[in-house]
Amino acid sequence: MSLAVSDLGSLLTLVWESITLNPYFIIAPIPFDSEDVRYLTAAVPHAIFVRIAWWITAFVTFERCLCIVIPLKVKQVITARRTLVINLTIFVVNFLCLCPIFICRSLAKKNSTSTRVETVYCTDDYFPIEKIGFTFNVVSQFSAFIIDLVCTIAIIQILSMKSKWRSETASTSASGSKAGFASRDKKIIKMIGLISGIFILCSMPSCVNYAVTVTFWEYSQDKRYININLMMWALIVALEAINSSVTILVYYNMSSKYKMVFKQMFSKKEQVSREKH
Repeated sequence: MSLAVSDLGSLLTLVWESITLNPYFIIAPIPFDSEDVRYLTAAVPHAIFVRIAWWITAFVTFERCLCIVIPLKVKQVITARRTLVINLTIFVVNFLCLCPIFICRSLAKKNSTSTRVETVYCTDDYFPIEKIGFTFNVVSQFSAFIIDLVCTIAIIQILSMKSKWRSETASTSASGSKAGFASRDKKIIKMIGLISGIFILCSMPSCVNYAVTVTFWEYSQDKRYININLMMWALIVALEAINSSVTILVYYNMSSKYKMVFKQMFSKKEQVSREKH
């Protein structure tokens, strides 16, 4: 549920950002600066929802890792209430930590004679405040990426070892059971590996781009690198959209339980619609 909300939020803000970047929208006689409005109403909210989705994905992968490492105690460690609290905490912390950008900026008319709404800085020392939000963005991004990567490797390694152990210890008379275990393990490994693999591949360019920005500050400031910077951001945004969109297809094709619930939900809606007609 929380992952679906964050993915939907990131996609909706991305749609609005695409509209504000349209050349016809930029040259249109609108009463506000499209670039300033885009940054505060689309770019920053999109970044917030993307970071939330990253952390929820990392938490889900960590939860699956616990299910394999301590299967008998996982229900005591990860309860429904704790899961809810963790998801809410992820939402609140990500919103609060990027709030400095909204604190030092606002959208308003710069003076009484102006007719256009533009960005107005609430303080002259806005750069250090915005740097706090940027620093959190970098730390949050790398932390979620590393957690998901480590947990994915651990899950695949442990499941592979368990599958091998079951194959070696299963008796000849229980060959059907052995085949069932092997098939189930392979399916779980494939699904987890695919979901986490998509996340890792889609998030890696963003991590590299931020790492270069932090290491070489001229990369984002110097006009010599503007084309490379714009190309990287276009790639990052496209990959973020893919990451937020393909999860439903992966679950539908690889999880029989998800497919069953999905079909039940939409078959009921179709049945109700037919009854009304």
